Amino acid sequence: MMFSTVLAAIDLGAVPAHFVLEKALSYVATGGKLHVLHVVEPQFVQYSFDPTFTGSLTRDLENSAKEAAAKQLAEVCRDFAIPEDQQHVLLGRPADKIHHLCESLNADIIVIGSHAQDGWRRLLGSTANSVLHGAPTDVIVARLPEEED
Repeated sequence: MMFSTVLAAIDLGAVPAHFVLEKALSYVATGGKLHVLHVVEPQFVQYSFDPTFTGSLTRDLENSAKEAAAKQLAEVCRDFAIPEDQQHVLLGRPADKIHHLCESLNADIIVIGSHAQDGWRRLLGSTANSVLHGAPTDVIVARLPEEED
């Protein structure tokens, strides 16, 4: 199947982004668009027990993380000729941001990578599992190749 708007959600730090993008591109119809998203999770640097505290240090860390992620995402996307306006870096809980951007783009499908997990890690959940629950459209979970030791 081919789709006009595909959203690929990638993790720049832990998984082979190129693998996910290759998989996602295989679902983009001629003339379609591939949007790529990386979500930076919020930093919690607190000097009190108040969970609503967000000081300037926290904001600075988050802004630095977003800037670094945007540069890294641009490098990955350059290999696939994905235009800058189709590259997205957002701050927040990954599943929520993926769902929200999917709705905003009116994407036809989400493609996300996942390592095979078993035991306690499966019970604790994963980003891919969280995306599946509550996704506004179909989700393709690409099983990532095993990492070599």
